[in-house]
Amino acid sequence: MRPVTGLVLAQACAYLGTRLAMIAIPWFVLESTGSPAHMGLVTLFELGSYTLARLFVGPVLDRWGQRAVSVRVDVLGAVALVSVPVLFTAGLLPFPVLLALVTVIGLATGPSEAAKVSLSPFAARAAGVRVERVTGLTGTVDRLSMTVGPLVAGVVVTSLGALTALYLNAALMLLAALVMTVFLRRDIEATAGDGPDPEADQGYLTRLHAGWRAVWGDLPLRTLTVMILVTNVVDVAVMSLALPVWAHEGGWGPEAIGLVAGTLGGASVLGSLCAVAIGHRLPRRAVFFTALAVAGPPRILVLALDVPLLVVLVVWGVSGLFGGLINPILSAMLFERLPLPMVGRGMAMLGALTRVGAPIAAPGVGVAIGLWGVAPVLVAGAVVYLSAVVWPAFGPSAEAFARPAEEPVGADP
Repeated sequence: MRPVTGLVLAQACAYLGTRLAMIAIPWFVLESTGSPAHMGLVTLFELGSYTLARLFVGPVLDRWGQRAVSVRVDVLGAVALVSVPVLFTAGLLPFPVLLALVTVIGLATGPSEAAKVSLSPFAARAAGVRVERVTGLTGTVDRLSMTVGPLVAGVVVTSLGALTALYLNAALMLLAALVMTVFLRRDIEATAGDGPDPEADQGYLTRLHAGWRAVWGDLPLRTLTVMILVTNVVDVAVMSLALPVWAHEGGWGPEAIGLVAGTLGGASVLGSLCAVAIGHRLPRRAVFFTALAVAGPPRILVLALDVPLLVVLVVWGVSGLFGGLINPILSAMLFERLPLPMVGRGMAMLGALTRVGAPIAAPGVGVAIGLWGVAPVLVAGAVVYLSAVVWPAFGPSAEAFARPAEEPVGADP
């Protein structure tokens, strides 16, 4: 279980750091500029570079190895994160420099997440466990970071400032690189034993195109990609733009963002643990799409209503419980449809395609919030989210989302 332990610990550090930045960076921009439009521009540069990095890093992952890439880009991300508070303290952080630094952060975070996610099947085979168990554990870590990260970020930002949270984020990225180096073998990708890569001797563009074909040439994967693209646009708009503005207008401050997001994450941990324990026995298709429908629209709509904070917390808790079921099921479906030699390129390509809309839409969402207020934007987002979920649930590829008749190779007896 050493490879699985190392992967889970490394993801825990990286995800926790990411959750810190999700609150610290937007709040820092809002406090220093007072402009939702500037928040949207920062989101454009960070997520835009994140998306481009994931789009083009696939062949590098499969050629150099996911472990090697993960370690290197985590160190790069840590350096960029430290630079923000250091330069600001020195009075050397004009807005264009901040945009450049968040671009570097995005360029590092994209490959870092792609590398760790695509290591799951290799870690599962090296440890001799079913891939659904590994994706369940990593999904639980992801959801747990959504609990601890926002709460810690809310406390740190409130008491010590947003820049201190970025120092902590950098330390966590360095720790993730160290754990990956110590716990995972250099040649862990070679333990898969699923045959040679048919494009091993081809050029970069050929290998990149192979990753595109693996995702876009498969109808179920193409359907999932479009659905996740749309829901990601809404989620990023809510978490990075609407939620900070909602908390700011309500007079609650960053601690309210941490409390709300932490409630979502805490409940989602329970959902992920359920997926680990009994997820392989549940009707996959019904659970997956029901969880999506409950996890998204209700928590978006409640922010548009004039209700007490307690009601918001209850709704976000229920949404989080169902949301915790999503990623383990989704990851298992993706790994079942991608050949192991294509996992790095396929997962990187899918991650890029599903996030390409968020940075493009972010500036427009920020402007819309400034013009019409946060409530109309939230209502529109909930409607779009629900529509994106309903379409694939009853579309032509819906049957492909059911569990396969046979367990994948390497499953537990």
